[in-house]
Amino acid sequence: MRREALFIAALTLVGFALRLYKAEIPERPIGDEVYYVPEARNVLGLNEEGVPKLTRMGHPPLAIFIISLGMQVLGDNSLGWRIGSIIAGTLAIPLFYLLARRIFHGRKESIYSVPLSSFLFAFETMQFYFSRVARLDIFMLVFLLAGAYFLLDEKPRRKLLSAAFFALAFLAKEAAAIVILPLLIYGALVEIERPKGKKKGKGIQIRFNWRLFLQLTSLTGVVTLVVWYVIEWVLLTPTKANIIERVLAMMTALAISNPGAVGRSEIWQWFFNYPLTKAAGAYPGVNIEFPRLVMGPLVTPGLKYAYFIQVSWTVLIFMLPVMIWMIYLSRRDRVARFTAFFWLGGLLGWIVVNSVYRALIYLFYILTILPPVILAISLFVGGKLYTEQKTRQVKWTAITLLYAALHLVNFFLLYPVAIS
Repeated sequence: MRREALFIAALTLVGFALRLYKAEIPERPIGDEVYYVPEARNVLGLNEEGVPKLTRMGHPPLAIFIISLGMQVLGDNSLGWRIGSIIAGTLAIPLFYLLARRIFHGRKESIYSVPLSSFLFAFETMQFYFSRVARLDIFMLVFLLAGAYFLLDEKPRRKLLSAAFFALAFLAKEAAAIVILPLLIYGALVEIERPKGKKKGKGIQIRFNWRLFLQLTSLTGVVTLVVWYVIEWVLLTPTKANIIERVLAMMTALAISNPGAVGRSEIWQWFFNYPLTKAAGAYPGVNIEFPRLVMGPLVTPGLKYAYFIQVSWTVLIFMLPVMIWMIYLSRRDRVARFTAFFWLGGLLGWIVVNSVYRALIYLFYILTILPPVILAISLFVGGKLYTEQKTRQVKWTAITLLYAALHLVNFFLLYPVAIS
């Protein structure tokens, strides 16, 4: 246990250093920072009116508010814009570790699965990208992980704490709702031992606790409304008369349809990291063919920075097979059931949203359903490593070390700034 704690502490420190290193590059907003940085300035009252307020109605206010806090502490500069994301992305590492420990608690594979899943998460390229830019998604992910952690608590009172974090995740970015609903459904599932004599063999019955589901759902809604009201109608100057009008204004964004938008993706393309989107810049005088650029500054001389938005191939390539396996195991395995609800519920949610609204769907929307994939991969590998057969253990240790090395290679091939 002590060695594991030291490993996670070291992983967190390394993760923080990698997220912080040259995070001020580029010195201008990239990607959707062009929307969120000016909005954070509005929250600080750095506008013509000198009034702290929100002007963009497309998202809830919490993530923008957190970005503005970083700017208030470090100033209106590129590091000030991004420091909140850096801290949130760093905190996500120990949070994911705690979630993995809880989900694998009592499992023989935990000795291998917990550190492996934490390692894979710490060096996963999609969430790493959001840990270095002033965007909303990393805040949403951190609160989702905290909510999932408390949802898995065996004590009902502590389980209710998950509602507060799910509310904060939604207030960071409304896309969190896509996975919050299946997680709340999972949280209301209760395992009951099958009475003796009814069926042969050991087993469990799974029942749905409607009371717990309603408690979790209603508490999530109440916390959402209270915190939203405090931010926009107490701390800021309101731009809408009431919260209902504000929510309706936000929901109109779902009807946006722009098939020609840069980076627009169909959900089936998520499994192929397509389309590849990036923000890159070269040093003066260096000639680089940006359309053909697929690797970062560590392997492409002359690049000043290159931010790629894609999932680690070492995770993505195993997504479909490992999650199909989880769905198959879900009736009799608790870890498989959790990961299946988390992943499949989120995926189906996006399919429904895309079918109804035909809204703008991007590759990075896959972010919220990556944690269960990493947990599922770690469950499989951990099971293979935990064996009494020496020959098989040596074989799978070698395979795991190779896999971990390839995961690191994938990460550093896309590392956004040169290390020199």
